[in-house]
Amino acid sequence: TTENIEQAIERAGTKAGNKGYDCAMGAIEMVNLIDQF
Repeated sequence: TTENIEQAIERAGTKAGNKGYDCAMGAIEMVNLIDQF
């Protein structure tokens, strides 16, 4: 959760990187791992 537009912009892909992308990739990795078992 962001409290202002600056935090939202930073979270979307500046210094911190794109956290939504990171989260999605983690979810895909988990699905692929579960499919192996």
